[in-house]
Amino acid sequence: MGFISRVVTTGLVALAAGGSYHLLTERRLAPSSTAGAGNLGSSSIESERFAPAENLERIEIGELRAAAQRLRGSRIPLNVAMYAFTDRAIAQLLVEESDAGTVIRVYRDGEQYEEEERQHYRIGSVTSMFRGHPNIHVRLKPASRSDLMHLKCWSDGRVLRDGSANWSPAGLKRQDNEIRYTTDGHEVQEFNQNFEQLWNRPTNTRVQ
Repeated sequence: MGFISRVVTTGLVALAAGGSYHLLTERRLAPSSTAGAGNLGSSSIESERFAPAENLERIEIGELRAAAQRLRGSRIPLNVAMYAFTDRAIAQLLVEESDAGTVIRVYRDGEQYEEEERQHYRIGSVTSMFRGHPNIHVRLKPASRSDLMHLKCWSDGRVLRDGSANWSPAGLKRQDNEIRYTTDGHEVQEFNQNFEQLWNRPTNTRVQ
């Protein structure tokens, strides 16, 4: 999933979302020329944000909350594929939104998951925060140092988030990282179709 070109106009929109800031750098994009995809991707919005210049945790929480609220009660899941996940503020948001009625599916790399479980066994990992919350489902790709699940993406079917930033305090606030949000229909559809294949691998481990 590469960056979209042919930017037509640029603006800035700041919206309040559930008490936190919901920020989008709005860029109207030219129609996609991909054949056979109907009207998907004919107009989209794209936003790129960079750490450490910006606090990506705050931005991510706002975007996730808005996405979860769009899906609330629909039974359409929020699909998350995240390599490293140690950010407890994001985990708490997912718990709250799942309890409010949003179905959330989290796909993890098995090796990274096992390492995080070992490192955080005293205080509990973020995954342990999901126990007892039936709307959150977690599956793992088998642990392998040579065959990682290295994605850092999520989608609600309308927005796709990708980029280099893992869900860790360092990755979102201190390291040189970026996150990108797009409503391009082709990219959103491609991610969600690929996610279904990842989610349904027969070798996966079901955590909950």
